[in-house]
Amino acid sequence: MERPSYGYSAEDHPEQQASPVCPRHPDRVSYVRCKRCDRPACPDCQRPTSVGVLCVDCEREISKQQAASRPRNAMGGGMGRGKPVVTYTVMGLCVLAYLGQMAVPAIVYGLGLFVPGYALVMPWTFLTAGFLHGGIMHLLLNMYALYIVGQYLEPTMGHARFAGVYFASLLGGHTAVYLIADPMSQAWYSGTLGASGGVFGLFAAMFVVNRRLGGQTAQILVLIGLNLVITFTVPNISWQGHLGGLVVGGALTAALFALRPQAGPGADRQALAKRSALLHAAVIVAMVLLCVVLIIIKTLTIPS
Repeated sequence: MERPSYGYSAEDHPEQQASPVCPRHPDRVSYVRCKRCDRPACPDCQRPTSVGVLCVDCEREISKQQAASRPRNAMGGGMGRGKPVVTYTVMGLCVLAYLGQMAVPAIVYGLGLFVPGYALVMPWTFLTAGFLHGGIMHLLLNMYALYIVGQYLEPTMGHARFAGVYFASLLGGHTAVYLIADPMSQAWYSGTLGASGGVFGLFAAMFVVNRRLGGQTAQILVLIGLNLVITFTVPNISWQGHLGGLVVGGALTAALFALRPQAGPGADRQALAKRSALLHAAVIVAMVLLCVVLIIIKTLTIPS
């Protein structure tokens, strides 16, 4: 006796008979499906989440979308951790250096103090002198200023850019000391130390950031003005280092803003963030190279 036909057979719908296989691994059977795309996913391609199992492709796509919509700081970089870790690290190194000055002053001063006449044979002192201080009050004033400015500026700029501006300002301050010092005078063999060049660079950076973001700048101008008055009126203060740090910090921060990619509607913010990071890294390196070139030019002009 023949069975009745209802118009279809198993051959007409082979998918009802075939076992589901993972698209990325066709040789593996999987009855677990992605909650987002409903495709089978083998154990290697499964990504457990709070809403169920996702396949690896959907998990990557969601991560990319989340990265594209993630908040960015004023420079276009990631927000990063909230604490100003660079500020705290620099402060800690300055305190450690001061303790070293108290314990073994001959070694610390001999290896870390910036002296124009010896700077070329001890090039690291262009930066290490920024961690040394002439006394406890000098240290406390610089650390207080660094703490106040860093609390605001580092989260706004991002850790890497903040560190770049600070250390470039330190370098710029000692470069200015080297350029202005007369090789035939006592200044050529006088030591310079302190984080003030970097702090002045951050003052200028804060002014540029606030101006570009529409914030208040009058108080910052007053702060910079008062510090410049102290710089030029109190003896034994390196006005060259302060002025050099101020110029480098302001110019570098302005350049970072000028080269910040603008995100239009529908733009890939993650790609723009990567582009911004590369451009800003190039700007910081260019500022360092400019300081090096100026140092070389001054060196070549020194009388025999």
